[in-house]
Amino acid sequence: MMKADEMIQRYEELYHKMVSSKDPANMKIFGESEMWVFKEVAKVHPDLAESWLSHLEEVCWKNYLSDKEAVNISNRTVNQDGTKGFHWTYEVFTKAVQSLNGVIEEKPYYNSYALYVTANVCYSDHGLSIAMDMGYDDPRKVPNEKMALSCYRKAVEKLKDIDMGFNVRKYFKGKMYSNSPM
Repeated sequence: MMKADEMIQRYEELYHKMVSSKDPANMKIFGESEMWVFKEVAKVHPDLAESWLSHLEEVCWKNYLSDKEAVNISNRTVNQDGTKGFHWTYEVFTKAVQSLNGVIEEKPYYNSYALYVTANVCYSDHGLSIAMDMGYDDPRKVPNEKMALSCYRKAVEKLKDIDMGFNVRKYFKGKMYSNSPM
């Protein structure tokens, strides 16, 4: 029986052979094997299957996060003022965006959780400068709807950036999982 590291190495070899192959039959073999394994994992470890599926969503979305990934990122976020966690909850943020006639999800650019996380990170990283640009000396003094609109607009700009300089999954690599270090 092969050891785990030997199996991983062999898997990577087969994966790279499939990726570099021009033969669709190789892709089909790999895809059918992946499908079978995914179904087996989903039965026994639905949380792991959900994470796996979340990574595959990148086939359809330029920026995609699951609800669990968003929560894990929030748990690891430290704001400029030293507070932890996101400024807005998902429900409060999506209601604010809807009230501002914003777009919560825009395929292929971003799903609602990618937007939610990115807007909260805009607040976390730039809340003070946003407040100062609006004539306030403290982000907490800015009316919530004005701050939400500003962070929403900045998030959409990041997520739809033409040269794709920002990718939410790459930016938060390691912070999306509850068992990863901060």
